[in-house]
Amino acid sequence: MNLDRCSINSITLRSAGLPELIETALSRGVPGLALWRDVYSESGAAAAARDVRAAGLRITSICRGGMFPAASASERSVIAADNRRAVEEAHEFGAECLVMVCGAATDKDLSGAREQIEDGLRVLAPYAEQAGVRLAIEPMHPMMIADRSAISSLTEANDVVERIGAPNLGIALDAYHVWWDVSMAAQIQRAGKSLFSVQVCDWVTPINGQLSSRGMPGEGVIDLGAFVSLADAAGYEGLIEIEVLSDRWWSTPIEQAIDAALDGFAQI
Repeated sequence: MNLDRCSINSITLRSAGLPELIETALSRGVPGLALWRDVYSESGAAAAARDVRAAGLRITSICRGGMFPAASASERSVIAADNRRAVEEAHEFGAECLVMVCGAATDKDLSGAREQIEDGLRVLAPYAEQAGVRLAIEPMHPMMIADRSAISSLTEANDVVERIGAPNLGIALDAYHVWWDVSMAAQIQRAGKSLFSVQVCDWVTPINGQLSSRGMPGEGVIDLGAFVSLADAAGYEGLIEIEVLSDRWWSTPIEQAIDAALDGFAQI
């Protein structure tokens, strides 16, 4: 795999600002960036998008929308407003999708949380479609079900996409969250053209933090070459994001981290 299919997710180089991310991508011959919303919160989406367009880079995703479950109507209203802002920001960048981290149950009611997630997506999808924005549900590893997302498998995410049936609703496929699943290959094929984003990192042990203990591609036990091949065979044609949340790599110099990321990516 060549770097011409690579996108650098901003969280991989967490301490870098947008100018440094742009320069890194240009200097390394990487055509895409994926941005967490905090990266451009100070300058604003419009100014940041102008800089990205001037550099000729693709924005493969904006992270994140979602977090739908809430205990009260007033809280749900605040969440809905933030999701609309996220859609507007994704539109500003011309992003290829807005990643949806769907949110956890607020009162131990997983069934209720899943209902709120689906209801929230049903409302948001038409708004996003009018803005030309695709929403990508990111199923998360089950260890994150208590604090990140009640959608904890690719099967569940596919079910939601099919039940809602919106043309702009699909999947953000992160190797870290799905590599363990015996049904992964069948569910990737099932998702097909609904795959809006594909992200790679690696699973390394011991796990020292459920959110921030990932490895660079090639460091761990995931067969990332086979993973990407499954997505390609299902019809995915987009860039592949390197998204590595890692306390270990965040503590290293940015140049060292990006060298490791791109070297691992090139060997997938």
